[in-house]
Amino acid sequence: MITAAVVVGWLVTAVLVGREADPRTARRKAVFGATAVFLLSSAALPGGLVCTAFSLAGVVVAALSPVATHPPRVLARALVLVGLACAFTVVDAPVVHAVLWAATAAVAWSTVRGRLFAVYHVPSVLLVAAGLLVPSPVGEVLVLVGVAIRAAAVPAHSWFPWFVARAPMGVVAAFLLPLGLVVPELPAAAVVGGVAALLGAVFAVVQADASRALAFLLVSVNGVVLVDGARPAAVVASTGLAMTVAALTARRGALSWGTPAGDLARTPRLAVAYLGFGLVLAGFPLLPGFAHVHRLLDHPAPFVVAALVVAVAVNGITVLRGYFGLFAGPGGNTGERDLTSLEHYAVAITLSLLVLGGLAPGLTGW
Repeated sequence: MITAAVVVGWLVTAVLVGREADPRTARRKAVFGATAVFLLSSAALPGGLVCTAFSLAGVVVAALSPVATHPPRVLARALVLVGLACAFTVVDAPVVHAVLWAATAAVAWSTVRGRLFAVYHVPSVLLVAAGLLVPSPVGEVLVLVGVAIRAAAVPAHSWFPWFVARAPMGVVAAFLLPLGLVVPELPAAAVVGGVAALLGAVFAVVQADASRALAFLLVSVNGVVLVDGARPAAVVASTGLAMTVAALTARRGALSWGTPAGDLARTPRLAVAYLGFGLVLAGFPLLPGFAHVHRLLDHPAPFVVAALVVAVAVNGITVLRGYFGLFAGPGGNTGERDLTSLEHYAVAITLSLLVLGGLAPGLTGW
């Protein structure tokens, strides 16, 4: 019942935000509403951990969505996607999941309206629906292919860098939330995920453009999800990293990791947000991703273990390369603004909970 109320809370918040004329007022309402829904979702712990993680990610989306690229109606769509992601956890029924998978794709498409997106996601919706509605070994394979398309697993990845560059980042992050809840329990899923994690990591580390680097880093994270399902800490961290890059892009314009830029002394909160979320994804010790990376070493397939070990290591290099490229410039007063009070609030709460989950995993279940 609590999880269902959470879904309603997200949808109501989205309606209120979408009706607001002023984008800054809309964002404040989004943050207040998202916080209330997150607190409500925490009442469902420990059983509602995944929905609570989605709601915490929603707080970050609400707070860090740049006003310029997320007018009220766009921000409302992002919040609807968070609510639909939570809806996956309410009823574990194939028909419901098939409908929600189609609904999330439709909401994302309504934002970008690109042919490339439709070329990939119409088949994804049809494959997942066919596989879920006709349970069988063949159906599980169909679901895997449909989920792999949304995960942008290589070679079905060409739509994703375009999507990250063109779509508002709040929509991108929220669109990926329910990915791990539909992955079928097939050995092939681990193989597909291992390949995606490895290739995504390799593609990410060689990029100079920050948008493409982030896109392939998320592909690598999606690959790990295909291997091991939804991981609450990784969901929150990947959302936080994506939204931090979006906030930084709104301040600077196009970002490059090739040449050090930015001023750490000018934007220390942004730097901490980027590095904190990135290190959780990389499985840094004392953070919640660390224990999970070690659990993956017990996977029965040696190839999958090897691929994940290399992917996680390379992703750590990518995160640090991005940190130095974005915040280790020559310095000087560039006029760049650090996190606003609303942004800092969301980042501080989220990183605090992630750190607590790493130091005392029994308290949070991360």
